[in-house]
Amino acid sequence: MLKNLIFDWGGVISVSQHKEAVRRFAELGLPNAESYFEEGKNWGGIFGEVESGAISIEHFLKKISQLCGKPISFEEVAYAWWGFFDHLTPCILQQLEAWKQQGYRLYILTNNNPFMMSYINGDQFSPEGRAFRTYFDKIYVSCEIGLAKPDKAIYEYVLKDGKMKADETIFVDDRELNTEGAKAAGIATYLVENAEDWVADFAAKHIKY
Repeated sequence: MLKNLIFDWGGVISVSQHKEAVRRFAELGLPNAESYFEEGKNWGGIFGEVESGAISIEHFLKKISQLCGKPISFEEVAYAWWGFFDHLTPCILQQLEAWKQQGYRLYILTNNNPFMMSYINGDQFSPEGRAFRTYFDKIYVSCEIGLAKPDKAIYEYVLKDGKMKADETIFVDDRELNTEGAKAAGIATYLVENAEDWVADFAAKHIKY
């Protein structure tokens, strides 16, 4: 019986935009900004390293400042990275609340970084007047765990930490590679496309009313 719903952030809970973020990083002075952010894949270079927790915020800022040839602040990086966010998937917050009231446990598992999370977790990001984190039982972030999707170990970590059984859990992501990692941990998966209106189909296939 399905009890636990785990969602990715970008492309699932939110609709992502790619070109705007690349434009913002290029505007910061990052050479070949697009080479770090290949659509449909996890980020490369220092961007992937900070998302996996392999390097600290301070190390990342030092490296990107060197690449840009000038000092770059936390706030400047956060603004550039937030360029990936376009808007929340329509009606997603109401649906999350409905699923929670039906007894499902809700989680986010995201490959993400301190710059994005400073806003997502902050009280300033309060859609419908409510802090975003309150819609979930817990938000799992790669940079905080020290593991990243699609590594099987990150899914096993989430199952153990949340005291979840794999056969009672489903994971929703917009990257097939990440769903393959979840499957390796014994978790059912549901693959969506960025900007797709996926909620009704997912509910029809997986939610018991």
